[in-house]
Amino acid sequence: MKRDEPDLGKCCACQGTENVRNIVMHPKLAPVPGTGWGCLECHLPTDGAISVICDRCFGQNVTITEVCMGFPLDKMRVPLHALREEVFDHDMSFHQAEVEES
Repeated sequence: MKRDEPDLGKCCACQGTENVRNIVMHPKLAPVPGTGWGCLECHLPTDGAISVICDRCFGQNVTITEVCMGFPLDKMRVPLHALREEVFDHDMSFHQAEVEES
């Protein structure tokens, strides 16, 4: 890890601790509201579940088994399967420019 990179703890896929610097957004609610991803464009609060994974796992088709509980810097994890089934995702009606470009 470089000195200017934050220590995000272990990878949510392989549980390794080297080069953990990639953030994955899940279409589920985070275990702790206000500590995940959100969207200014479609007015989503920062309540989306996230995982952090290492460079090696990012470059492969790995199975992510955990999500961050709280902020990634808190280094706490919970199993991905423990999240509620409720979907948390973009409202594409606010993203029309993106839809039209694709």
